[in-house]
Amino acid sequence: MERADRRGRAARAFRRCLAAAAAVAAALALLVLPQLADRAPLFTGAETYTFYAGSCSSNAQILQSDGGGAAALKRRIAGLTGESARYASAEEAFAQVGRLGGRLRHTESAGGVDNYYYYSPRLGGGVALFGTQINLHVAVRGAGAAVGSPLIFGGY
Repeated sequence: MERADRRGRAARAFRRCLAAAAAVAAALALLVLPQLADRAPLFTGAETYTFYAGSCSSNAQILQSDGGGAAALKRRIAGLTGESARYASAEEAFAQVGRLGGRLRHTESAGGVDNYYYYSPRLGGGVALFGTQINLHVAVRGAGAAVGSPLIFGGY
């Protein structure tokens, strides 16, 4: 009787450990798989896309693509640190900010470019700038604009 009771307890303990291991594996999959699967450009409908790799600063490797080849290029980039997209109209760029739920944190104008810096909780991360966290940047020159995350590098 004691032997059967011990085996029953051991079996229940084994099932609990197995369930805990399955829960940990599921949690890790939920964290890792979306990062591997989601290689579509962050911004939609742009004329051109620019991807940054290796650094989250102006020292990044810069790779460019037209709208049609952006997803394929993004999938091939190791060490992706950011991206930006160019639009013919500023309204299209600001629509991306709205789609991502960006909250305006700072604005500045320099060299004929108006810059708008946002934070979007949907994107997470970002860079510390102007005493706040920034992960979405819109640069407007004339009627056109670019939007980038975390920032636009390489000029606009």
